Amino acid sequence: MQRTDKSAAFSFPDTFTPGEQTLQDHVTVVASDGVDLAVRIYEPKEEQTDSHSHSNDKTVLVFYHGGGAHSGAGYQYLAKGLAENFGLTVYLPDLRGHGKSDGPKGDALSKEQVWRDVDTVLEFVAKPDAKIFLGGHSSGGGLVVNYATAWKERTTSVDIKGYVLVSPELGYKSETARPGRIDFAKVNICAFIANGIFGILGHSRAVKFNYPPEILEDDGMVGFNTVNMANAITPETPREQMQGMCANVGRRPTGLWIGSEDELFIPEKVADFVPNEDGNVGQVLPGKTHLDILVGVHEHIGRWIT
Repeated sequence: MQRTDKSAAFSFPDTFTPGEQTLQDHVTVVASDGVDLAVRIYEPKEEQTDSHSHSNDKTVLVFYHGGGAHSGAGYQYLAKGLAENFGLTVYLPDLRGHGKSDGPKGDALSKEQVWRDVDTVLEFVAKPDAKIFLGGHSSGGGLVVNYATAWKERTTSVDIKGYVLVSPELGYKSETARPGRIDFAKVNICAFIANGIFGILGHSRAVKFNYPPEILEDDGMVGFNTVNMANAITPETPREQMQGMCANVGRRPTGLWIGSEDELFIPEKVADFVPNEDGNVGQVLPGKTHLDILVGVHEHIGRWIT
């Protein structure tokens, strides 16, 4: 796919082939405010855990989808690959208001409530001796960065062993946007400014995703995010936040992968946010775009985790 072909933005037809990957049914986890959150679970077969004793079912990855998407929008490739080839158990949550999760579309009570939802999911997946990694793709990666560095009121004592970021959206302050990039999202800056001053526009639609119409026919997809949701998944000080994550060397390493043909970001600039030292990895994958990186990236994630 050529980046200049805006009608073919993000290789949707190539990446999300209906029926090619059977989706797991979702289970329901109840958020702290009573909203039902959907989570799909991909587990290795018993013979796979036997052959991957170094990872087995004690190693878990909780992985969040990108902006406006949901757990069934291509993320099954990553989850099935890690379960089948590396013996990991992968949990794919739907953000509130996305996919099969309840709540107003694309909205949240506050950014803190979204981070509190991550607490709830981590408590759900926690098992004795579990080795838990937390990750996300695109804006899901931004959510993970915020959760790891900005959320100071955690309600869970679950210990996260490391972070997995795939083509992460680190926000406009990261200065990683590709020049002439596809106009994937239109941002209403005034809504953010007004909400910051008056605190009354949190539920206003502030980010419109320019998904192709046929993609939005999937009722799990969301065409916009409100101020609250956007603030939850967008790092405010990306450079400092990423430095804080990677400073926890040896105990909570960070792995980051992005495609060389990513339509949204300058891959080298994004990868440079994670130093290749002390267990951290920042890697550009040749030929991969923003979405088709979901097919095959499990090989890199699996080797890094195990």
